[in-house]
Amino acid sequence: MLPTGAHLLLIRLSALGDILFSLEALASLKEERPDIKIDFLVEDRFAELLKGHPHIDTLLIYPRRNKLAIPRSLLRLLRHRYDAILDLHGNLKSAMHVAFARSRHKLGFAAPRAREGAQRFYSQAVELPRQGSHRAEHGLYLLRALGLEGVPSRPVLPIFDEPTGEADGAIILHPGTSAWASFKRWPARNFAELAQRLMARNLRVAISYGPGEEHLADQIQTAAPGSKKIDGARIGLAQLPSVYARCRLLVGADTGPLHIAAATGTPVVALFGPKDPASYAPRGEHHRIIFADVPCRPCTRRRCPSPQCVLGLSVDEVERTVLDALS
Repeated sequence: MLPTGAHLLLIRLSALGDILFSLEALASLKEERPDIKIDFLVEDRFAELLKGHPHIDTLLIYPRRNKLAIPRSLLRLLRHRYDAILDLHGNLKSAMHVAFARSRHKLGFAAPRAREGAQRFYSQAVELPRQGSHRAEHGLYLLRALGLEGVPSRPVLPIFDEPTGEADGAIILHPGTSAWASFKRWPARNFAELAQRLMARNLRVAISYGPGEEHLADQIQTAAPGSKKIDGARIGLAQLPSVYARCRLLVGADTGPLHIAAATGTPVVALFGPKDPASYAPRGEHHRIIFADVPCRPCTRRRCPSPQCVLGLSVDEVERTVLDALS
């Protein structure tokens, strides 16, 4: 049992979607034990999203983009003795932080959820169900192993005033994904046709995009003059939840911005490809998840020469789903 005012360290370094999923365990922990002090360790490229988070007392940043600062980052963990450490990431990089941090209770996942031998660094490796559990629920198993109830709780994201107003009441189309997952993208020409159809119904359309994706937004805007572009890099990760919270609906692939929108309570239409929605779907009952039901999905491939699971989605089907979600 954790003592009153216990001090915990939670580790989830990346990626954007998984960090958002980890916030459910954070919300559950803080709801059940508001007296607990929580440090949260995250990579530098995602830290802006969590700055000012009401459930995090100290945000610790892993300097992935500054290799020379990594040893200092690891040594910093020796300053505190934690009542418990929860590794929500589960690979060798996160486990190295567990090794440096001081605590008698170091909890993480058992294999196969733990990768690269990470489970060897834990005092308790927690077994997960072999199938059927969502990634967001995994952290709850660590809380239960710690003696808590681990009740599912809605995640919290800091929401700030959004300065541009371009997204107010709009349907946001997000055509991009991370570069390594580009095969999960629905073609920009399909997004362009969808934008045309929605604007023909007098619906406001905006296009959000991240670094290196402006060409996708330009292609859509050229086909649908009057749509607005939202530059995620200019707005910044800290402000992006505020933008998505003020839109009417977001349409995009299985990617971080889609899960940001879902976490703010905005309905989304998720164009899923290879991943299994049972594990990776946006959280909430008011979202729509669609995919082309081909025999090879779901799969765990990192690249595919012809991902029919997403390419097989027609503009007609996506339009129908968007209109159904709006109704």
